Amino acid sequence: MYEKILIATDFSKHAEKLIECVGEIPGIKEVVLLHVLAKDPLARVWSPGDELKQAENQMEAPKKALQDANLSVKVRAEIAVETPEYAIIRNVAREENVSLVVMGARGRSIWQGLLLGSVSSGVLRYGDKDLLIMRYKTLGDEKEEMGKYCSRIFEKVLAPTDFSHAGNAAIERIKEAKLTDNILLLNVVAKGEKQSQLDASLKDAHVKLEVMKADLATAGIGAKAIAVSAAAEEQRTYGSGGMVNVGPSHLAAVGGVVDRILAVAEIEDASLIALGSHGKGWLDEATIGSVVSDVARMGQRPVLVVRSKK
Repeated sequence: MYEKILIATDFSKHAEKLIECVGEIPGIKEVVLLHVLAKDPLARVWSPGDELKQAENQMEAPKKALQDANLSVKVRAEIAVETPEYAIIRNVAREENVSLVVMGARGRSIWQGLLLGSVSSGVLRYGDKDLLIMRYKTLGDEKEEMGKYCSRIFEKVLAPTDFSHAGNAAIERIKEAKLTDNILLLNVVAKGEKQSQLDASLKDAHVKLEVMKADLATAGIGAKAIAVSAAAEEQRTYGSGGMVNVGPSHLAAVGGVVDRILAVAEIEDASLIALGSHGKGWLDEATIGSVVSDVARMGQRPVLVVRSKK
């Protein structure tokens, strides 16, 4: 399935870890190792020719590491002048006809939560190839060595679905390529004005998940079915003059879908979250679904985005 992949590198520690992860991708044979040069906005003078040669030299070590893993490697260094870096990566992925782009997530929020860097966000939003966003556990501060998920990346895959054709794209890809033999099927019910409606929706979701589970079993893939609501379960306190305690809410809310996906990923210790790039109700001009975007942006696990068609 993913015989030819593109790895975007910036020579950081995160990028070095990407090289270590490549061997965990089933079926890989060829790698395009890409570095995109962009001018430092604070630099008055820029000599891209010299930097290009330096980049080519820096790629020799990761190239050898990949070749030692019996992979065919092509090295490319490109200059981003007026074209954004993410667009260069997208264009090279098209030119090389790769089936997967692999990148790291390096951005951080002011609360030190893991987010996507701007280049990864651009490839996620505007790319048209499947995208694997790797994340690493930082042990202490940035100067300390990072732990990695890649040694078990396809060990236990969480696959959220809304049962739409597009939303099932990741599950179908996993089945087709048998990327794992252990998958967690998840549906988060995001509608329900009454408890009876919510219960009925959860029951219906579980039935559908069990059908999908049985289908995966025919392909030799073990699955676990999980149906949860997007309702807030914590107790809340409201007050206007006097304080009034309000018990847990059982009404579902769309805003809780991402929270539930990320929570299940942590509870089940998923090694990867795999999603179709779109779900129900997406627009023709939309480039990525909002749930997918938020999971990729806010999660702390690696994310595989399978580009789905309408």
